[in-house]
Amino acid sequence: MLRERDSIGMVLDRSTRVRDLAAAWLADVADRSKPHTLANYRSHVKGNVLPVLGDRVAADLTPADIRRMHAAMRRRGLGDATVAGAHRTLVSLLEHARAERIIADNIAALNPPRRTRPSKVRSSLTREEAKALLSVGDARWTLALLTGLRSGEARALRWSDIDLADGVAQLSWSLTDGTFAHGCGGSCGRKLAGACPERRIVIAPDLDAVHLEGRHLLVRPKNGTAREVPLTEATVSQLRVLADADTPNPHGLVWHRSDGSPTTNADDNAGLDVALRKAGVDRPGATTHWLRHSYVTLSEHAGIPWAAFSGVSGHSSPEASDPYRHVLTSEGRRAVQTLATWVESP
Repeated sequence: MLRERDSIGMVLDRSTRVRDLAAAWLADVADRSKPHTLANYRSHVKGNVLPVLGDRVAADLTPADIRRMHAAMRRRGLGDATVAGAHRTLVSLLEHARAERIIADNIAALNPPRRTRPSKVRSSLTREEAKALLSVGDARWTLALLTGLRSGEARALRWSDIDLADGVAQLSWSLTDGTFAHGCGGSCGRKLAGACPERRIVIAPDLDAVHLEGRHLLVRPKNGTAREVPLTEATVSQLRVLADADTPNPHGLVWHRSDGSPTTNADDNAGLDVALRKAGVDRPGATTHWLRHSYVTLSEHAGIPWAAFSGVSGHSSPEASDPYRHVLTSEGRRAVQTLATWVESP
């Protein structure tokens, strides 16, 4: 204890086991986490962390313990993505322990899992394919291709977020699915909370969210940072046409189902498939996330500075973006217009 005090300035807690630490951490993050994030945390803790490390004293964890967890998951046939997800959960868990001065170092952060197969290669549209997609004249795909916005951000976009006169859109929300809880106290006899006649949506008390309907929630975008996205003249024209033809729309969403309810990621991917077929682009299995990769790839080939195009797509961390935030709006506008001109040029 004296050596610990002299070397690291504290005496380590050798009474808290990983199982107890995990329970305290999950209770803490439940107050502010997005529904999918919290569900992933709970799943990884229950299925991957506790079976191997639950009885270990947190302060006594070693790199060998971390590798044992990875190995146990691989023996169950789990792939690199699942192992990496469980590892990120453990890193967050131990970072909580470090902040609470239960451990001195986050041993998991220093020992990332090894990959057993090559990383999945993300696909991007070619310049010719991008040009064909732009020719379809659909604001959903024009905006995605020229700004790199995420599917959830596009599906959360409301008409009140768009200034067609100035040609800008404010990306302040992302559409996600929440989880249900029994509102009856368990007396309805239904196993699934979603089938409970008195079901209620679960929203963390400290989570900034707007409940639209059913499972659909608006939450802050990734990294919690809103951003302004410039719109080209073509995008503005396409949005005006869309606004004029809008059907009943109780939530004010730019893109929604025919009954006005929010769209899902599956709806979005199906819409992209239709648009690609209309454009004559043969890319089976393409998803909306391809357009985010296409935005970055084509921007780099167009010679647009990273500081300009990353500010539009929101790829940079808040810390990295802060020094440039005042110039990103004008640079982003130039980046979007330059990309549109470059893609459509001979």
